[in-house]
Amino acid sequence: MADGIIKPFVDENYWQYGVTKWIEWDMTSSARAIISGPSGSGKTVLATGITSKISRHLSGCEIFLLDYKNVDFAYLEGAKHYFKYDDCLEGFTQFYDIFEERLKQNTTYNWLVLYIDEYPSWLLSFPAKEQKEIMSKMARLLNLSRAKQIHIIVSAQKPLAEFFSVGSRESFSFKVLLQAPSKETINMLMPSYKDEIETCPTGVGYYTVNDANLTKIRVPFPQNVKAMHDDLWSAVNR
Repeated sequence: MADGIIKPFVDENYWQYGVTKWIEWDMTSSARAIISGPSGSGKTVLATGITSKISRHLSGCEIFLLDYKNVDFAYLEGAKHYFKYDDCLEGFTQFYDIFEERLKQNTTYNWLVLYIDEYPSWLLSFPAKEQKEIMSKMARLLNLSRAKQIHIIVSAQKPLAEFFSVGSRESFSFKVLLQAPSKETINMLMPSYKDEIETCPTGVGYYTVNDANLTKIRVPFPQNVKAMHDDLWSAVNR
């Protein structure tokens, strides 16, 4: 596999005919991705797959992982850039400061990835004033990180507009919606396809790139979970 190319999920339409057609993401172009779906929809499996494959195929990358719930990624405890519960703000601040330093320079860097698990739950743990400060910084990251070898990936059960500064939610180039449980959720991320998207079983959903080419996808359950965890640990501990 070429460096920087990951295959996070398969085309569901082919899968139904017994054909495994992996969908490629080129991570050497700046990716701002949002993964949405209800609890039990497969978000954690997909997020683990994406981040672990980035770890393996994006040379020298560093991953900052913010795990407010301290549940699904607890195996990363002790890794340099793993932040849980109340420590997530420290991790976000460290990442943002690196981003601001990169803005001052015109050079090439190693890839830097921020993954925030259940972003809305973390954001709602703060008073209103601090929420606005975080949202402002998130908007700046989404708008200006493209040329600085930085990826932003978040997961959210419901990516309400109120969790993002005006217009910043639309800055996500990759959008994944698992299960598609309600028209309300569809309208948040993929309103142009509200008449095409159907409710799906766990691990099945839809994705778009720059709001185009709606594709039905499936997230296969990993065959070697330990290897995925080891790959992710390596990048989070750099």
